[in-house]
Amino acid sequence: MKRVLASILLTVMSFSFLQASETRRDFPRITFGAEGNFILTAATWRHFNYVADAGYRVNIKGYDYSPVFNGQILANIGCNISGRVNLSLYSGYGGIYRKKTAVPLMLRVTYFWGKDPLAHRWFSCADTGVVTDGLEFSTAAPCGRLGGGYRLSLSRSVKLDFLVTYQILSAHPEVTELVDGTETPVTGGRLRRSDVLINAVTFGIALNF
Repeated sequence: MKRVLASILLTVMSFSFLQASETRRDFPRITFGAEGNFILTAATWRHFNYVADAGYRVNIKGYDYSPVFNGQILANIGCNISGRVNLSLYSGYGGIYRKKTAVPLMLRVTYFWGKDPLAHRWFSCADTGVVTDGLEFSTAAPCGRLGGGYRLSLSRSVKLDFLVTYQILSAHPEVTELVDGTETPVTGGRLRRSDVLINAVTFGIALNF
């Protein structure tokens, strides 16, 4: 009987200790949320080189400075490694260029500059990953972001973030040409080069839990 009572007492004490530890932590360990972004593409480097259907060579090279506006919706799930560092996986859907959309898969690390998780804080963030299904990619296109923002702490587990980032994406899109009035893909050995480097600025708002 004494052993049973001792076991029960030890279990109760252990549970109380775990509860106390959880209470002392000012942030949840697992996080999730949603983010919306407005994307302004300001400068796109293009280099297309191919042999046209008529037999002559086409070489297009240079920057396209015309602005392109897009939107993006992301969902995330992650982990607060500490009170200052969060690591999260992001995915969603959105535009990346003129009449082109993509599905990103990004890993983001966020560093918060204030010590108190319950206070409003500035933060820096960096993303790395790939995008697919956009620009008719033959392979997944590498993409990265670097930026920061400000977090409003609404409660222990509800946060509202405002962020600005610089985004860069490298891809090898499908090239088309007009053949008898129809947009036709350039395929096979006729396509010598198809490179784009898309530079953009993103403005986002996120709700994280």
